[in-house]
Amino acid sequence: MVAVTVLGLTACGGASEDQERLAPTTSLSSTAAPSSTAPPAATAAAAAPLGAGELIVFDQLAGEESRDLYAVDPSGGEPTLVRHGEYPHWSPDGSQLSFLDCLNPPDCTTGVALIERATGKVHWFPMPDPDLFTGCALWAPSGETLACDGESESDPSRNGVYTVRASDGEGLTRVTSNPGGIDAPVAYSPDGRLLLFSRTPADAGESSANTALFVTSARGGKATRITPLGYTDDAAAWSPDGRSIVFETFGSLFRVRPDGTGMRKLVVATTDGTPLVHTFDVAYSPDGSSIVFSVAGAEPGLYLAHPDGSGAERLTTSPTEDHHANWGVASGA
Repeated sequence: MVAVTVLGLTACGGASEDQERLAPTTSLSSTAAPSSTAPPAATAAAAAPLGAGELIVFDQLAGEESRDLYAVDPSGGEPTLVRHGEYPHWSPDGSQLSFLDCLNPPDCTTGVALIERATGKVHWFPMPDPDLFTGCALWAPSGETLACDGESESDPSRNGVYTVRASDGEGLTRVTSNPGGIDAPVAYSPDGRLLLFSRTPADAGESSANTALFVTSARGGKATRITPLGYTDDAAAWSPDGRSIVFETFGSLFRVRPDGTGMRKLVVATTDGTPLVHTFDVAYSPDGSSIVFSVAGAEPGLYLAHPDGSGAERLTTSPTEDHHANWGVASGA
């Protein structure tokens, strides 16, 4: 799946219904005060409280173009509905969860949306530039900024990856440039120095044949393609030790080094050796000892496995596909 599709659904997807069915919150807990020139954070419908231990959060289809966030313990159990939204990412310290959703319909200019883990309170900041669509959900390892997919209809030369401050949604800073195309941030290296992103050129149309994964400095600069053309993902994962990147293409998981060498397909199989196909949306556990990924087909859901793909066990058994799993550390870790 391509990141622009996710962002497009977020811009228009059923937030009005969600606002009506969830009780509003009246207070705000934020990690840092907004700057004096930035608009204050707005509150939104409260989310379900989240536990303090390690949690996997994912999104699930709730309608034709709508998704809900769920949380599940890595050891198993029934997933808990968190709220409406998609593409969740835990903050590095596990205290907040970012996600994508329209929290100010009908304008749908929500740039940053955050859930406070301890309270379930939700707050959001508008996109800082009205002429640049920026949906920001990917945390930098510092916890200070979020990376965004930036697209401008009025001036496509501005398209690229940007960052904003997590504390106030401001400080828009350009990282990559792809005039007329789409650059979507996917993962940071654990030390925060490098950024993995997917790139679709301006002339690609609806084809993904020329789309690939690239790595660049987190501050911007020359980008290096690390996968063959046509091999890309919007939910790839950088291993906690920094040595490898795991991603999905054509329904299979692949591993590649950050410099683009050593790419190989993972043989994903259950504990009894049964191969799993139609795998996608992979993420690492905080300690790197496991991966969580999605499976489509006859037995859809999330599965856990060793980093090499072996020993896979089913974690969720939803009637629809579970997407974009993100495994967070215990709160306060």
